[in-house]
Amino acid sequence: MTVSAPSKFRSIPDVERIARFRDRPAVWLSYGGAAVLGTYRERLEPLGLRPSWVTALAIVEEKEGITQSGLARELRINRASAMAISQRMDEEGLVLREALPGRNRTGLTLTARGKERLAQACAIERRMVEDWMGDIGEEDFEVFLRVLKTLVARAACSQHCD
Repeated sequence: MTVSAPSKFRSIPDVERIARFRDRPAVWLSYGGAAVLGTYRERLEPLGLRPSWVTALAIVEEKEGITQSGLARELRINRASAMAISQRMDEEGLVLREALPGRNRTGLTLTARGKERLAQACAIERRMVEDWMGDIGEEDFEVFLRVLKTLVARAACSQHCD
């Protein structure tokens, strides 16, 4: 089966045409991830969101009152970056930043607007997946997702596990 990158992703090499890369999962995951992220980023623009914000919003929803430092740990970024993201999301009305007791601690809570935008962002991602994978069937999709999660977990563990 020959698969080429859509013309929209001309910056992504046509890996199928490069013999050395045809059967290399890491190459396909890398270029596929870039294509998916680029499309997702474009589709989030009308909502005033970025992919990293969607992840941050989901974390804040799951861990209401999380500190900015806690968000940094969850996102695996430095505290200054988490503070900047939190501040921007606060300015956009997506989260509420509240001073907590103690030294320089700020807690985050998702606002109604943040919940709405998070739901819209998840719907966008769901439509993208349906468009790209809708014809493979539920059982094959479950197998694909399980294999993908296993690959990601093993790759992450190879970086951080003993």
